[in-house]
Amino acid sequence: MLRISLIICTHNPRLEYLNRVWESLKVQTLEFAQWELLLIDNGSKTQLSETIDLSWHPNARIVREDKLGLTPARICGIVNAKADILLFVDDDNCLKENYLELGLNQFQKNPLIGTLGAGKIIPEFEVQPTKEETPYTIMLALREETRSYYSSEVKFSKAIPYGAGMFILKSVALNYVESCAKRAISAGLDRTGGALLSGGDVDLALHACQSEYIAGVMPELELLHIIPKSRLDHEYLIKIAAGHAYSHYMLGRIWGYFKDYPENAILKKIRYLSKTKKISGLRKAIFMAEHEAIEQARTAWQKSSTV
Repeated sequence: MLRISLIICTHNPRLEYLNRVWESLKVQTLEFAQWELLLIDNGSKTQLSETIDLSWHPNARIVREDKLGLTPARICGIVNAKADILLFVDDDNCLKENYLELGLNQFQKNPLIGTLGAGKIIPEFEVQPTKEETPYTIMLALREETRSYYSSEVKFSKAIPYGAGMFILKSVALNYVESCAKRAISAGLDRTGGALLSGGDVDLALHACQSEYIAGVMPELELLHIIPKSRLDHEYLIKIAAGHAYSHYMLGRIWGYFKDYPENAILKKIRYLSKTKKISGLRKAIFMAEHEAIEQARTAWQKSSTV
């Protein structure tokens, strides 16, 4: 009986990374008969069905989704999944060998869990980050919790799992699919082509809390995140910081856990200029990009609220 549908969404993947992902999946302690593997080919230039062999897994499928973007790819995985528990894994994630078994056990022991994720997402850098870059590597979906966190609050917290290694009930994920169909803002919270927005995983997880389930992360759930040199490029870090700021402003307004109080425009400008004078380099560039992204999000939200 299928217990878990493991979903990997990918667009023009690096095959050497995917091969490492496969190696981590081949040694999972949960037998193949209890989980299926869905590879969602999100508009790759060469169809992955022509280049990737998944015959090592008896319950593996490659599904093509031509609409570009992480959200449509995730939705494709959700609607094609056969199991009641879904697991999203990125195409550069190597799961610890007991990841599937441990996650399944938690759902079986506690029927209140709606979504669960990795407390430890450990980086493997192609090139080590510099001292200036290190504080911002957390934006690359890294975390190292020393304890578990659980919450049913409909807000962003330490209990909300990241998309890398996120388990979620299919029934909850289908609610998310329905909301994306109704709310254009929700459907646009994640990566599409070169845009580095990144709030879709939080939006997905918060649907579990809305349905009165518990969200949680556990340090025992551990995965390795392979990070290429390009992810430490300063332009990339600035762009992903802006994407985070935009997405999380929108999430806070959508879910109501963030209130945007009016500010004196002159004082706000003075504080902004004062801050930029005190910082420099990458820190300054990221601060300015985040500030601009929040202003753009605020404008977009105000327009959407008047429609």
